Amino acid sequence: MLTLYYVSATVLQSWRIQKACSKIAEHLAQPSSIAFYALQAGSDDGFDPALASSELCGNRNAAKVTDILWLHGNQRGCCLRPLQALNITPWISFPPAPSLLPFSYAADTVTPVTTPTEADSQPKQRVSLSAQDEQRMQLLLEAQVEPLQRPSCEDTTAVRLEDYGKLIAWKIDSHLAVLIETDVEHFTQLLITTFLRNNLCINDQLPLLRIESVRREGNPQPFELLANHLKRQSRTSVGLDKDGWRKHLEDLRAVGVLAHQATEFEYQKNRSEGRSKPDLIAHEHRQAVEPVAKAVAVVEPTNKASLSPAKNAENVPKAEAKPSPDKNKAKATPAKSEAKSTPAKSESNATPAKSESKSTKSKEDSKSTPTKGDSKPSELEKLAAAQAAQLQKTGKAESVSPIKAAPLAKPSNLSKVSEPATESAEPKKPSKSFEIAKPLNSPPPSGTAPSARPVLQRNKDSLQESKPLNVLVYSDSASARESTLATLQQLLERNVYTIYPLMPQQAAQKYWTEQTALLVVCGSVAPGIGQILVDYFLQGGKVLSLCSDILHFILPNYRTAEVREHELVQFSYDKWQRVKMMHHIFCYQPSPVKKHFSTDSEESTKSHSRKPALVCPRSMELKDLAGHNHKLDVQVLGTEETWNTPSLMLAKSLQSGGKAVFSQVHLEMNPSEFESDEIKYGILKQNEGTRLEIFSDLLRKYLDVQVQGREGVDQSQPGVVYQHAYFLGRHETKFELLEKLRLRCSGPDNVIATPKLTLKFCGKDDKPPVANNNVLPILIHSCPDDFSTVEYFDLLKTEHIGRLVIYAPVVSSSMHVINNLELIDGLAVLPVQQTSGVGRSNNQWLSPLGCAMFSLQLHLAMDSALGSRLPLMQHIIGAAIVNSLRGHELYGVLDICLKWPNDIYANGNQKIGGLVINTTLQGSQAIVNIGSGINLNNSKPTVCINDLIREHNTRAPNNKLPLIKYEILMAMIFNEIERLLGEVQNGDFNSFYALYYSLWLHSGQTVKICLQNEQEKEAEIVGIDDFGFLQVKLPSGTIETVQPDGNSFDMLKGLILPKYH
Repeated sequence: MLTLYYVSATVLQSWRIQKACSKIAEHLAQPSSIAFYALQAGSDDGFDPALASSELCGNRNAAKVTDILWLHGNQRGCCLRPLQALNITPWISFPPAPSLLPFSYAADTVTPVTTPTEADSQPKQRVSLSAQDEQRMQLLLEAQVEPLQRPSCEDTTAVRLEDYGKLIAWKIDSHLAVLIETDVEHFTQLLITTFLRNNLCINDQLPLLRIESVRREGNPQPFELLANHLKRQSRTSVGLDKDGWRKHLEDLRAVGVLAHQATEFEYQKNRSEGRSKPDLIAHEHRQAVEPVAKAVAVVEPTNKASLSPAKNAENVPKAEAKPSPDKNKAKATPAKSEAKSTPAKSESNATPAKSESKSTKSKEDSKSTPTKGDSKPSELEKLAAAQAAQLQKTGKAESVSPIKAAPLAKPSNLSKVSEPATESAEPKKPSKSFEIAKPLNSPPPSGTAPSARPVLQRNKDSLQESKPLNVLVYSDSASARESTLATLQQLLERNVYTIYPLMPQQAAQKYWTEQTALLVVCGSVAPGIGQILVDYFLQGGKVLSLCSDILHFILPNYRTAEVREHELVQFSYDKWQRVKMMHHIFCYQPSPVKKHFSTDSEESTKSHSRKPALVCPRSMELKDLAGHNHKLDVQVLGTEETWNTPSLMLAKSLQSGGKAVFSQVHLEMNPSEFESDEIKYGILKQNEGTRLEIFSDLLRKYLDVQVQGREGVDQSQPGVVYQHAYFLGRHETKFELLEKLRLRCSGPDNVIATPKLTLKFCGKDDKPPVANNNVLPILIHSCPDDFSTVEYFDLLKTEHIGRLVIYAPVVSSSMHVINNLELIDGLAVLPVQQTSGVGRSNNQWLSPLGCAMFSLQLHLAMDSALGSRLPLMQHIIGAAIVNSLRGHELYGVLDICLKWPNDIYANGNQKIGGLVINTTLQGSQAIVNIGSGINLNNSKPTVCINDLIREHNTRAPNNKLPLIKYEILMAMIFNEIERLLGEVQNGDFNSFYALYYSLWLHSGQTVKICLQNEQEKEAEIVGIDDFGFLQVKLPSGTIETVQPDGNSFDMLKGLILPKYH
């Protein structure tokens, strides 16, 4: 029996591998990327494109998953479009083989085992790639930097990358990234050897995280020239102990720092007035930088001679002797966005398969992979590789049929929705008359004319009341980005800002500029992106530069005077004297070219050292992208005392009010990042409180950002106290659900474990466990003191929705309670406070006290009316939430509307709520998990429903409305959701569309859409289609369905026609 089972399992696995290889070959014949990656144990991305493509790819945000190729445990394989682009300019080339950097790899040639008659035979290439350019391809591989076991000379299980292609370049940050050039046959063999055979272990026993086919852009920095500026490498042998490996990683990161430095010098060389140090990289090794539109500084340039190119060809390293096969291709299609610098963090605990045969070759060749060298490839591998090569050779890119626009639903009669005539509260605000949308061939709406409502737009002056503002962090380093995000989370006022990383492609799209309170920039910035960030500052934005060359973009008269690698310096700022912190690798100083700088200002800075006061230019001019001049006032805030250089500076635009603070010390770095250096760690630990105080003071005093506490570090505020939840509803229904969940319980204690939360249903005699972020005890037979079950159930008129409730005073996220579980149709989770709320596209969901939040699980039959149009669900739920108030006999006077696709607005321009929906298919039904929140009693960060009621009562004292209680609002919403779902499930979609158009903001609104060749044209919104996508009327008069481009800032910007994308 065991033999039969083994044979069956082997046949099944072989069939799966062959099928996967066949699909891979089909997709490689088209301009697509193939991505195989490993997730953290227990997590499930649902093939999210944001995780499927590497963060290093510049066009990652445009990636769409077009096919699923592999699903095994925590391993995923899929096809992505468009082909992902990887800029490797800040990467490092591989030293000549054999080498130990960045990992151990063997020589390019293999010396054959000879007989006396074959003594003169020539060494053969380790890997022979196809001579045909269409067969060649570039692969990005990512691995963890800590090996599964210490590297040794006897490693035989690791897959050696040099056996599958030519090593091109590498980069190290939180992970190790490697680019190799290979062909279709070797790529297929590599996938079979690693992911398809669960052997995720490469050179030096490093755990493999990702393999992704990419389009290479740019050339790496030559390792040989970088190495001349480094100390002697610590690694001299394959075998390393723990301390030796740590030193090896430090060496690698030092090379990475120099590569970034060389890249930055390259960006600046055409704009420099002069160089205080010669370039590290000779010009023949540099990639030509494409000219871009630049903000022009009115500073007289001084040209100085740069280094002469090397005269002898012998100085060119062998690795650069031959151009890359796709070098011309990369030039033909330059990157439109810069590559992000850190891969997604994921771990693989997979145990590599053991080698079946051990090599008896020389020490150098004994490291070959089990599938190469002595071990012959299986017939399956030969078949799959041959099939892949053949399909790639003969395959033609299939034409992608455009998504057919579904016809707009035509309501026969639009319902009469009378909106009360409201007074114009503020005549200064622009107003626009919004009419019910008129779908094609639909009769005109009847009823009274709609009331005037402010236009749905935002400007710098009205940002604070529009929606929660963003604080964005742009960084070329994963560690710097994570450190900065963590510090901001610690310092900023809670529930006021949403804090996000800003990626290069997002920055280039500019959709973020209108909703951003603060932009934090760390590290190197590419010129094209730099000009956009500068323009944001010149238009009135607030910028905090943390050891970033954005300083040179805004203040071009500041030059790099010297390089400081990992230097601990002492500086003073305001009341904080002689503070010790880590300095930026570059040291920017005002250029000495203009000698009259010393007379520009009498209050340049107060020097706290014994050296003469540092005198810097107080004023300068800068041009924005539109060509307008801006006068800047520049002030030095803090001075580094050893070299008397500016550590903290402030620049203000006198026209727009934009402010930029520049720090040349690492305010974002936590001391824990230097635990390996006891001296630095001890000093930084002593100055940790001062670091946070200075960071907070700069935010509050100069950048107008709200921070916690007096100095931004609120030590007195207690942390969140987690509490148990309550199970509310009829006892029969409760125990029906508990019986259904019994199979999911681990042990007899009614404990249900999900990936994000562990639930424990507690009876009368059970002792509840301690509640925390990961554990939620639920009391079955108790009622809460702060929730009136009488008021709630008296007003609830539903049959299913909201009849069973889990009421949670504090929970990580109400969605964690219902995700990954099949509960009961209509079950609701009502949280008072969430600590980790997540919105659409993993956006942050602010959950301040007073916000009315709920999660709901619905079960829909796939053969029902709504089952075939599930994307409409978010629009139905949104309409139900808004209409529970707008359709109410008392609260219909409140100006609350819908913004497509899932936001709720008050007064036309203030966001007060939103929703997120996750749907999974299970057999013949869909499990729909809904999460929503609407501001009820919280006036921050925008406005709330009870504020609107108070404003109404002030305007109409003779017609006052009672304030709405949380229990009452939840019952009203659930009543309306069940009513509207009932109509739609009975096939009455016309009534829904009529109601939806009466509640939304977009009738007659003009938007810009992206057409062919990246052209933008204006179009008029006319409605939504059967699946909830916007329909617009083009200037030609045709009606088209458009889709969002994936940006997470404003879905109404960047709309695209699918047939062109």
